[in-house]
Amino acid sequence: MLSFNRLLILLFMCFLTPIVRAQTPDSLLYKNALRLFADAQSICETDRGELWGENLWGPVLLVRDSDKIAFTNEPKLLPFSIKVDSLYCGILDSSVIVAGSAIRFMNMEVALVPLLSLSDSIMIQVFIHELYHRFQNNHFDMEEVVYDNAHIDTRIGRTLVLCELIELAKSLNCSVEDQHSHIKRAIEFRKWRWTLFPEKIKDECKFEFHEGLALYTQYHLCLRNSTEVLKQLCLDVENLLLKTSLSRQYGYYMGALYSYLNDVDPSWRNYVYPSMNICEITSELYDIDFTESIDTMELKHSEAYLRITQIADSLEIARNLIFNKVAQSLRTKSVIYVRTDNYQMGFNPACVLGLDELGNYFTVIELKGDFGSIYSEHGCLISNKPVLILPSESTKRINGESPGFSIKLNKGWRLKKSKEGYEIVHLKK
Repeated sequence: MLSFNRLLILLFMCFLTPIVRAQTPDSLLYKNALRLFADAQSICETDRGELWGENLWGPVLLVRDSDKIAFTNEPKLLPFSIKVDSLYCGILDSSVIVAGSAIRFMNMEVALVPLLSLSDSIMIQVFIHELYHRFQNNHFDMEEVVYDNAHIDTRIGRTLVLCELIELAKSLNCSVEDQHSHIKRAIEFRKWRWTLFPEKIKDECKFEFHEGLALYTQYHLCLRNSTEVLKQLCLDVENLLLKTSLSRQYGYYMGALYSYLNDVDPSWRNYVYPSMNICEITSELYDIDFTESIDTMELKHSEAYLRITQIADSLEIARNLIFNKVAQSLRTKSVIYVRTDNYQMGFNPACVLGLDELGNYFTVIELKGDFGSIYSEHGCLISNKPVLILPSESTKRINGESPGFSIKLNKGWRLKKSKEGYEIVHLKK
């Protein structure tokens, strides 16, 4: 029989095995991590705090989601980590959802970067993006940055936001005189949208502040020059034109475009805040009267509006197919309700679609909370609480794993049948 001390040693060695393998001198994983950290830090050091008034470099967790192997420049983030050169390697707590974000972890603001199968240049952009979110968390009350822009996925919302983006993209590659008219037209499309959805003005501004400024910072620090930034932003707008779901995507590019235009006077970065309308800063800098009334009939005859309305029908058909699928699942009770307020979400912003009164639909989602963990590629609807769409082929294995669907419940929680379908509940409730 093994002695207690020897058993502890064996258990500790089992825990360390994947870490040691990951950081041997010839390990591609470790070498890649070391290179990414060095390059991202060099970009921040080169900026010297010029963009936002301070060096953005700070604690980073680079994590491979499949096994939670993690690298960091801050040893307190990974207890029992091993140091190799300038990095520390360990295993991240499995309760943490690995998604690009800035989180409060081990009493520190940390940039959480998922290790993805992307080129080094794109991965470094992810580093800078999340480091800027860390900067935001340190300097602003991020509890304010909660937004729901599902209205952008309605036909009129999508049309007007794409028209605004097209006009902004045009303003980047034209004469000074034409630039003013394109910016003015973009603002008019925004004002038209806001007359239709006045209750969503704050949500739009928060989205543009939160993700738009992060993308602006990412491009500003990582791309070689302003020409490359302009080229990338125009490409981003073109790529959005045929997207069915925009509600969790458009703000990245809208905020970045207005921020770039605002750089005619860099001092704007000194007074921007979460609920501020970045577009109003632009209107002041380019001498455009934001309060001036608009002529919607004139806007309907613009090149941008005519272009977008030509593709609107096909986009609306695609959205309606998803709406009908979700509504059918609710009617047939092929759903699971997650009745808890304590959960984290991991998702791709490109896979989120606003479905009017139903709520926001996430094509692929990961949920973790006091109940356990859930992963689904079959869809999840969220208005107040998450509602998982069950796999269409069968509901017999919903309490375990099936292709693209997994539920792992913690002790004290169970899945039970209800009059609405199924629900995850605590046994004490």
